[in-house]
Amino acid sequence: MKVPIPIRLVLICCSWLGFIPSASAQEYLDLASVSYTTSFNSNVLDEDRDTSIQEWNLSFDLPLVLNEKTALLFGLGTNKIGVELIPSPEPDTDLYSISLRLGVNHVFSERWSATFLLIPKVASDFTSGFRKGNQIGAVALLTSKKDVRLKYSYGLYANKEEFGLLLVPILGVYYKSPNDRFEADVFAPARIDLNYRLGERTSTGLRFDGLGTSFSIQNPGYPDHYVTRVSNDLYAYGQYELTPNILLRAKLGYAFFRNFKVYENDDKIGLSLAGIFFGDNREILNQDIRDSFQFKLEMVYRFNLKQESKQPQ
Repeated sequence: MKVPIPIRLVLICCSWLGFIPSASAQEYLDLASVSYTTSFNSNVLDEDRDTSIQEWNLSFDLPLVLNEKTALLFGLGTNKIGVELIPSPEPDTDLYSISLRLGVNHVFSERWSATFLLIPKVASDFTSGFRKGNQIGAVALLTSKKDVRLKYSYGLYANKEEFGLLLVPILGVYYKSPNDRFEADVFAPARIDLNYRLGERTSTGLRFDGLGTSFSIQNPGYPDHYVTRVSNDLYAYGQYELTPNILLRAKLGYAFFRNFKVYENDDKIGLSLAGIFFGDNREILNQDIRDSFQFKLEMVYRFNLKQESKQPQ
């Protein structure tokens, strides 16, 4: 079934924002996480064989509070993706990224606050070390607090990708039900997390992650090229609190409209605005991989602001 063009554009737009850290709208901060994702066998288009995709992610953030209104933000994110780019003499291509998050959060009033981030990144197969794949991104985010259970965020994300300039508007919503069981954390178009607490330590939910970026590659099959990665992942998950601060999540889901597309390094576009590519006459040089089911295991370190504030001074 062919998906209508407007829906495709929304899903592609979601894919380029997955790594942006969310603003703190909750009564906690997720300061560190590690995850492993494996796809079940995926068919290669136009070939009678299967392949698989493996991914590792590691991220941590360290806010430094200057006073009751201002905090400096420091973060680091890394990931590794093992994927087969066909055709290529290489049996597997490892794509890496290392990104820093440097910024500030300032509270203007009881209702309004803002977050500004600079995100320098290296994304490549590291064949040439740090000489290729240098990118620079930025986020500006304004948060409006309606009450203790409802907050909105508005902002803009920009990044210098391998294919050209990417601009994406951001809309965020955080809501928690009066009985504290249901929590919705929406950071569109990158992330949607709907969580329902079952017991003191267990919860379940639905999660959408739009994961995407671009990588510089210089391997024997593609000596001066780049690859764009898109994967829109929808998961059902179960969550268990090993301790009040350590969460374990098991996710089973489906990656749809996923692709890894290889282009010549000089084959660029002028601008991508929220997934709409202007002046896109690029030639795709590889065969694509079909969508598939996948499994993800994730561990998170959570800092509970509410509990900490109750501790005696």
